[in-house]
Amino acid sequence: MLPHTALRYEIPCAALRPFVADYHVLDSEISPETGPSEWMLPNSPAVRFILADHSMALTLGANDPETIPRVALYGTTSRAAEMLHGGGGVTIGFNLTAVGFARLFGANATKLRDRVVPLEDLVDPEWLRTVLSRLRESDRGPAVKGILDRALPQLFSNPHPLEAEIQRIADLLLRPGVVNLADEAVALGMSPRRLERLSSRFFGFPPKLLLRRARFLRSIVALKLAGPPYDLSVIDPAYHDQPHFIRDAHRFLGMTPTRFLKIGTPYLDSVLRARAIVHGAAIAALAPSGKSRS
Repeated sequence: MLPHTALRYEIPCAALRPFVADYHVLDSEISPETGPSEWMLPNSPAVRFILADHSMALTLGANDPETIPRVALYGTTSRAAEMLHGGGGVTIGFNLTAVGFARLFGANATKLRDRVVPLEDLVDPEWLRTVLSRLRESDRGPAVKGILDRALPQLFSNPHPLEAEIQRIADLLLRPGVVNLADEAVALGMSPRRLERLSSRFFGFPPKLLLRRARFLRSIVALKLAGPPYDLSVIDPAYHDQPHFIRDAHRFLGMTPTRFLKIGTPYLDSVLRARAIVHGAAIAALAPSGKSRS
C-alpha cells in the first residue's frame, strides 16, 4: 500500500456467505488533491459507504466522470473504472454474490449493469441511516465486521424462487474450460434460451460475455500477481493467441494489456493480494459463492 493507507478484508459470518462475498475497508490519510487516481477491474455488484469529508468521482469505461453517491450500489461491471480523488477518509464495502443480488434487487441486473447508483433508492432508508450511523461511530476497522454481520441478515431474509438456477449458472460461469454453452445448459437442466434470459436478468450480461469476462479476469489478475517481467504463459489457455487476449483487453479495459500493466496501481495490486490471502480468490467476480476461507 501507499504510505498512510490501510486495507482490511473480512469474511462474513457463515449465514451471510451465500449472499455476501467479502467485507472490505480502505482507510487513507492521503490528501484528495495529491492522491493518485486508481483503477478497478470489472467485477460483481458491490455496496460501498464513503465516510470521507470530500466527494469522489469515477470514470466507468468511456463515460464522463461521475460523482459517487455517499452510499452506493455498484452494478455488475464489464468495463474497468478509474477512481478520481480517492484519497482521504474511509470507504467500507461488501461485494454481492448473484444469489445475494437476486434477494436484494430481484431481476434488475441488466438495468443496473455498468452503473453506480444511490443505495437509498433501492433499500429501506431507515435501515440505511441506522447502519451508516453505526459505521460512522465505530472504529472503522475491526468493529466493521460485527456491525455488518448483525445488520445485513435483515436484507437477505426473503429467498428468491429462482435461487437454485441462479447458483447453477454462477458455478457454470466460473468453471474453467467451458466453451459450449448450449451443451452446458442442457447439462444444467435448462434450455440455452433460459440460460441466456436468466443470465441477463440476474448477472447483467449474456453468458458468453460473462465467460469472456471471467477468462480475461483470470488472465489479467494472474499477470498482475506475478508482476514484471510479465509472462504471457500465465494467461488462460482458452486464449489461442496474443491478439485474442488483446481484443478482450480492449473490451474490458479500454486499452491493451501492456498499457494497463504499465499504469501504477498500488491500491489495485494490494486489493488483489489481500483478497487472495483472506478469501482464496483475488477478485469477487472469480470467487465461488459461499466458499470463502473460514
